Amino acid sequence: MHVGEVMTRRIITISPGRKARDALELMSQKMIAHLPVIEKSKLVGIITDRDLRLAVIPQNKSKTGKRISGNPLERRVKDVMTRKVVSVDPGTGVADAVKMMLRLRIGSLPVAVDGKLKGIITKDDLLVVFVEMLRMIQSSSTIDVELADEIDDMDVIQTTLKSHNIKILSCAATPGKKSGSQICHVRLEPCPVKDIVHDLTENGVKVLDAFGEDT
Repeated sequence: MHVGEVMTRRIITISPGRKARDALELMSQKMIAHLPVIEKSKLVGIITDRDLRLAVIPQNKSKTGKRISGNPLERRVKDVMTRKVVSVDPGTGVADAVKMMLRLRIGSLPVAVDGKLKGIITKDDLLVVFVEMLRMIQSSSTIDVELADEIDDMDVIQTTLKSHNIKILSCAATPGKKSGSQICHVRLEPCPVKDIVHDLTENGVKVLDAFGEDT
């Protein structure tokens, strides 16, 4: 699954010349915590609820290094926003996006192509994906196998499942730990899997994991 499939496409943005107060009001109205900052159709920064919280803490200098005074919410977005924006493209895997957000401790990732904003993926978007995946897992059986020879192993898998009269709901492959190997994630209609795993193993297919009505 790719970021482009689950990202929020209707993006609310703000320009760098607006005031921090405007960003705060927009976040409050739209109940969001992240605002991409756009200038001349290009992504130039992002302002978050955390940036705004830091903006109202008394400081001697702004992010640009200039001394500040007066109401901090009257400052410009460009002086408060995060300039070094970490973004991803629509083809980035959801798992990679999650790892990136955890590593950087951020709550969102703008999705851009050649600097132009296409969407944004947030913790809420990922939670929806997670809930949907749980629902799919609970309503189906799964078998994960390592493909040593992709064509031959897939033939064995299909033949074995056909002999058990089990329908494949979906099948996806990801790179394995060994060079050139692949892990095939097979989702089946709800069924017992122990006999299927036994038959696959007997026919030389390496089963890594299985979940079914009898496990």
